[in-house]
Amino acid sequence: MWWNKKTDTTDETGFFSPSWLEKWESSINNSDEYKKKGKSWNAPLVLKMSPVPDVLKENNATGIFLNLSYGECLELRYSTEKDERESSFVLDAESSTWIRLIEKGKDPTMSILQNKIKLVKGSLVLLSTQRKAAEALLKTAPVPGERESFTTGHQAIEQPEIKTHDSFATTTRGLDFDSFPMKLFQKAKVYGIWNPLDIDLSADKKQWQEFSNDEQNIVSHLAALFMAGEEAVTLDLLPLIQTIAREGRIEEEIFLTSFLWEEAKHTEFFSNYVQQVMGRSNDFASYHGPMYKSLFYEKLPKALNALQNDASPQAQLKASVTYNMIVEGTLAETGYAAFSKMLKENDLLPGLLDGIEKLKQDESRHIAYGLFLINRLLDENPGHSETVETELEELLYDATNVIHEIFSRYDDIPFGLEKDWFLNHAIQQFQNRMAKLNL
Repeated sequence: MWWNKKTDTTDETGFFSPSWLEKWESSINNSDEYKKKGKSWNAPLVLKMSPVPDVLKENNATGIFLNLSYGECLELRYSTEKDERESSFVLDAESSTWIRLIEKGKDPTMSILQNKIKLVKGSLVLLSTQRKAAEALLKTAPVPGERESFTTGHQAIEQPEIKTHDSFATTTRGLDFDSFPMKLFQKAKVYGIWNPLDIDLSADKKQWQEFSNDEQNIVSHLAALFMAGEEAVTLDLLPLIQTIAREGRIEEEIFLTSFLWEEAKHTEFFSNYVQQVMGRSNDFASYHGPMYKSLFYEKLPKALNALQNDASPQAQLKASVTYNMIVEGTLAETGYAAFSKMLKENDLLPGLLDGIEKLKQDESRHIAYGLFLINRLLDENPGHSETVETELEELLYDATNVIHEIFSRYDDIPFGLEKDWFLNHAIQQFQNRMAKLNL
């Protein structure tokens, strides 16, 4: 396994040696992939190593300096303290962390979010826009000897046979009311009982007519993303419920009945709001860009509906990561915050804000269950952490690009919204969820 492999960093041709640096610089400048994916990156950076490995000590260095400019490497050498002061980005990690990333050819963003790499200097938001460039850059780094082949070691698990009941939990052991899913169910019965059609929209109708075209456009845009998103999860959640039911996890299934019901209410809320307040003149589907469609039209339904034929832990993890971690835990949470920032701070659209607050409360239970499910699957199936990290890495790229896609339509964003605020909030939500996973 690559993570147990001892690497001699003091070898003249090994990692971080002077000849290795020369090869890396040449490899970068001969890489068509980096020329393409790094064409918008123009900033020097330092890859610092703590503790300092012997090969760097021998060369009076603490890291590696790269002067990158629009798909080319102008200079690559050992770094100095002056480089750290003057470079736009400084990333600090153990040498073994950098070696693992190079061997696997992966970008460092996930390691930063997991605090395996410290972002000493620079903007995480800007880094999130350059993830493909970072991945292409590390892929160009030479690996002494032959590159290892990496496999997850996961094998498809056959679907269990459909069985008849031979006993029931309620008549044998009884329900476990202290279990986390049952505690969520108790909250759902108290806080989830609200009717979308009871929300007063009279003030919203009056204010909507007073909005400028740009203000109506941004609110319609965000509503269009939520409308389709809520409908998508309502349509696609059932295979997960069926998978949990087939495994006989009655407490989890009981909670999931409220889960689906609440998603249906959210779909009803947005559809009713649009019809009652905004009217149906807008082509709401036109707000769905390519990145949004990739995630909500394709990846979400594929991940959840795959459970109909493959109920393996790996498939369940992929479904829950896509749905609970990214769609709900990152994008939806960021959208709720955006609505609150636009409306609450400006005392606007009280009906929409009321519905958003109720939706957010429901979704907090959904996200909590998703984290519980992922952690249970990881505890029961050691060795699947890499599956989760790989999915999260790919999907975080999708999520940040959905945000870029939203704001690419606007020169001046109404209500004082800023793209950087959106991205920072999304990344913070992602980090909050990551901190609660047993990775």
